Amino acid sequence: MNRESFDFLLVNKHLKKVGKIILYLFVTMLLGALIGCGVASGNPFAIFFPSTWVHFFEFLS
Repeated sequence: MNRESFDFLLVNKHLKKVGKIILYLFVTMLLGALIGCGVASGNPFAIFFPSTWVHFFEFLS
């Protein structure tokens, strides 16, 4: 494949789509975590406390 036949605009277009999808997934995961912590503990911002993450990883192991 030579450089002249490679379409950088097409690659750029697809990378932007993938970036948007990753951003949307991250935002929805963050919102889900905030809602879940709000329902479980009453404080939606408890997801940002280090003690929450320690408890989460202790639960997994």
